[in-house]
Amino acid sequence: MLRTEIVRGLANLLSAVESSNVLDVTERIYRELTRQSGDVKIPEVLDCYQKFMLAYNSTFSNIERQIMKALDVGEFADAEWWSVVIASASSNTRTPDAAAMIAHPLYRLRFAVDYLPNLITLLKRETDPDIRALQSELFAGGNRPGHMILILPEEGGKFSSPLRVAAAIESVSLLYEAFAELNVQSTTDLVMNSCDSGLDKVFEFRGLNDVIEKVKGLLLDLWDNVIYYRDKRFADRMEMSARNLRVLSDIAGLEEKNLLQKERAELLRRKFMAGATKFFETGSSIPEMNKFSTYLPRHLLAPKETLLLQGRGGERRRGRDGQENGSDPLGS
Repeated sequence: MLRTEIVRGLANLLSAVESSNVLDVTERIYRELTRQSGDVKIPEVLDCYQKFMLAYNSTFSNIERQIMKALDVGEFADAEWWSVVIASASSNTRTPDAAAMIAHPLYRLRFAVDYLPNLITLLKRETDPDIRALQSELFAGGNRPGHMILILPEEGGKFSSPLRVAAAIESVSLLYEAFAELNVQSTTDLVMNSCDSGLDKVFEFRGLNDVIEKVKGLLLDLWDNVIYYRDKRFADRMEMSARNLRVLSDIAGLEEKNLLQKERAELLRRKFMAGATKFFETGSSIPEMNKFSTYLPRHLLAPKETLLLQGRGGERRRGRDGQENGSDPLGS
């Protein structure tokens, strides 16, 4: 689980508790059961139950549900437990052990609500967007001008070799530099804004807005080519996807019109090809790829076999297309 996912999940849980008023209502029911004058009406209980369950079923992801399980407050999403809570609001239908059944999850949720804001503060970095913006940060790319998220998927107990991480970062750097040079802009504005890890590794870059958008556009163009050539062998798919990028045609057009010198055009072609190839062979992706296709990047953009290692022993990984390649992992 990524740190950003934990922050987002904790914030979502707190928001659902606050908007549904579930903690206040269940506390008053408990006080009524223990003769501490809680005073709560059944319609109020039903309203908070419906609001919390609506949030749970419509806005909670597996992250929020895992957090509820870890905090041991899963009863608040359990219909059977809620039947005891609702019945306890009526003096005629209370079960004998209702107070004990309500007390334990209530105490745990109260503890969580009191201390989760402090935990979020510890987990959140200065470079992170507002907590509400984190709702879509990983899945939609953040929509923040000049920002780009790079994802390195890791599955099945396999971890990235240092070469894979370095090559993935270099792929973004090469593409950024190539677009900046093509448009006669500064090539030194790209920075790594943050990095995170969980099931996958995630890197966030920040640079000139128009250059970042061009890099994203090229990677989406590469993704379209990957889908088109998905039935090809790994090496063929990688080469054909990189060679059919639209930016290469744009460079050829500028060269024909004498708007770009032949030597400079060739250097830019090589840089674009190198960046796209490294991005492809490291199995990298960006969140925007998930928005425009029914295919999953982690399935079609599998990394080269030598770039993922076992957690123990460093065994080579067989690619998703069943090939095993013992060549230089960076293709040099």
